[in-house]
Amino acid sequence: MTDVIIIGGGLSGLTAANYLHQRGFSTRLLEADSRVGGRVKTDKKDGFLLDRGFQVFATAYPEARALLDYEALNLRPFRPGAILLQPDGSQDRIGDPLRDWSSLLPSLAAKAGSLRDKLKILSLSNRLRAQSLDDIFAAGEKTTLEALQQDYGFGQELISRFFRPFYSGIFLEKELQTSRRMFDFVFKMFAEGPVAVPNAGMEAIPRQLAANLPAEALRLNCRVQRIADNTVHTAAGDRFDARTILLATEATGLIREYAPATGQGHASTTHLHFTAPTAPIRHPVIALNTMPEGLVNSVVAMNQVAEGYAPRGQNLISVSIVGRAAESGEVLASQVKEELRRWFGGAVDRWRLLDERIVGYALPAQRQVRHNAAPAELRLNEHLFQCGDHLLNGSINAAMRSGRLAAEAIGAALG
Repeated sequence: MTDVIIIGGGLSGLTAANYLHQRGFSTRLLEADSRVGGRVKTDKKDGFLLDRGFQVFATAYPEARALLDYEALNLRPFRPGAILLQPDGSQDRIGDPLRDWSSLLPSLAAKAGSLRDKLKILSLSNRLRAQSLDDIFAAGEKTTLEALQQDYGFGQELISRFFRPFYSGIFLEKELQTSRRMFDFVFKMFAEGPVAVPNAGMEAIPRQLAANLPAEALRLNCRVQRIADNTVHTAAGDRFDARTILLATEATGLIREYAPATGQGHASTTHLHFTAPTAPIRHPVIALNTMPEGLVNSVVAMNQVAEGYAPRGQNLISVSIVGRAAESGEVLASQVKEELRRWFGGAVDRWRLLDERIVGYALPAQRQVRHNAAPAELRLNEHLFQCGDHLLNGSINAAMRSGRLAAEAIGAALG
């Protein structure tokens, strides 16, 4: 009999499998899809690499540092900060002079708040870097917007022209109602290390985790239908027995049958990829639309960040929209290009829509978030445990942390 069956091959399940394997437990990971990764996947089309939604990897994540081989991932960093696409058609740059000295003068000149506000960003960076993650997640709950205004004293212009578009793309909501704990956590992670993507696409992360496991421990195209005591029944009619079962599915998946309160609310995003003969941005940096009623949230020339994302001599433009767009296909592509023409001119007319994707479940709800889960919370019954970022917060770090915590709880239970 297998020690642990893990249902779900996303980052949480893969992390749990890695730690259990390291401790000598036998594991079997069942994944319904044809490959691992969960929400972290990269598709290939016409020689281009298309991440499912705009995803980035904060190299400062402590859970990732403990388990992943960064050198093998061949990470390609973004430049700190962002290009701000201003309503008047101009472009500004705001960065982190502590890590990129060339951004000092452009940041000071940017039309995004007063000099005093910009200096407060550096002060906040130093403040959060000095705090532990336990301290950050122990802070009283309030919204990000309330924290920016009340606790950090930022003016409305900087909030509207930098923080709102930047964090809207991370939190996938435009009103900054996400927990201030999440804002502080993300700000700290971005301040402590580069944000990057693997040159082979974001799916390289779960592929590396899967490669650490014995080949016989991983079973793909295996959809679980139900669990009865310590037996897993699949849609194909197979049965697997184990001493313990770990549910590591998406919050809207099988886990809801066994933990009904799971997955109450989530965020969606619309994502388009274009090919282009010339790159609208010739640097590894994200461009943010600062227009309050703009359709587009962000634009990135992915091959300027990592050349592996596009065939040589071609450009891959990643465009993100918060939520579900009202239109789709070429109609939506035309709307996007019409808006971006304000900053990039007639060159956008030569962009070709390569792919459009709605990510229905991109993030769990994040009005209240945390950093830890007690072993008793991870255990659903005598044989069944759970893990997933929805138990903590919507981040790669939380997904991996929940997997590790679940592995520790299972290890203690099995002895």
